[in-house]
Amino acid sequence: MKNKGIRVLLVTLLTAAMAVTAAGCGMKRTNSSSGGASGGSEEGEPTGQYTIRIALENSETYPATRGLQVMKNYVETLTDGNVTVNIYAGGQLGGEEDTLEQVAQGSIEMAVASFAPVVSYDPEFEVMDIPFVYNTYQEAWMVLDSHVGTDMLESLRDYGMIGLAFMENGFRQITTKNAPVETMADLKGVKLRTMQNNNHIAFFQALGANPTPVSFSELYMALNQNTVEAQENPIANVVDKRYYEVQNYLSLTNHIYDAMPLVCNLDFFESLPGAYQGIVRAGAILGMEYSRFCNAEREDLILEELVGYGMKINEVSDEARQEMADVAQPAAIESVAADIGQDKVDEYLADVEAVLSEISDY
Repeated sequence: MKNKGIRVLLVTLLTAAMAVTAAGCGMKRTNSSSGGASGGSEEGEPTGQYTIRIALENSETYPATRGLQVMKNYVETLTDGNVTVNIYAGGQLGGEEDTLEQVAQGSIEMAVASFAPVVSYDPEFEVMDIPFVYNTYQEAWMVLDSHVGTDMLESLRDYGMIGLAFMENGFRQITTKNAPVETMADLKGVKLRTMQNNNHIAFFQALGANPTPVSFSELYMALNQNTVEAQENPIANVVDKRYYEVQNYLSLTNHIYDAMPLVCNLDFFESLPGAYQGIVRAGAILGMEYSRFCNAEREDLILEELVGYGMKINEVSDEARQEMADVAQPAAIESVAADIGQDKVDEYLADVEAVLSEISDY
């Protein structure tokens, strides 16, 4: 994309300005047991050395990991090396559930996790399980960058964490072994791997599939051994985890936009000097934006690569997608509302509609 350099430059300038603005914010409290050094005062130059360990289950080349590398460079440069960022990709520190628990307990400073394990701490994130809400990346980004997304990230404070950004994961698609998914009827009876997520299970059951929870780390083996015959994931995972070796078809359903919150232990974050808090926040946003651009530009290349590996790719028609939405959305909404209340679901959907209405002319 020829405008990539210009867009990245604009994001860099924007986040640099945000860092300067945020640097004036004071600490809420210090915690010398977190981060290895006491937080700096509100006045004068920040002091102390800090290390941030960030865990994620994706590979070194995944868009979210690429974004974290940009964040690392930004934070370490702007703090003159006083804040060191170490990235542990590929599940080195455990799966998403494990690393999120480590962040909550303060064993590590940050982790990137899908919405499903985040929901186990803050059920209000379940609204992101409602399928067919977004049609394009631009729609999803605008909503998450509005008060809708920032309020969700801030709500993690109640659980000893703070959300800094939504790293990119992409729209979830369906891969199958035996036949492509072109209409809802093609899902009937298909044993399809889902995350351990009751809302996903509910709407795939409504679509006629046989949803079967399998952990991400065990999915390739489950597909290879025919424990499940299909799965759903963003396409970056299809190539990243080599699912093309055990799946023959990729059907572009765009059924859920799936981002991955970057969460930080709250005590550690508040132990940082105010200036460093601002730099870390700005770096996280810069990393988020880069992961988005990286993913969006990679997807066409990934599809070409998957064709080269022998996968057959089809795009589900608007009519078939609407047929799926008419069945899947009510099932998911009922499931989510049972957990967090219909009022919260209605508020979220109304907020999404309001944001999308505001940007419809752009």
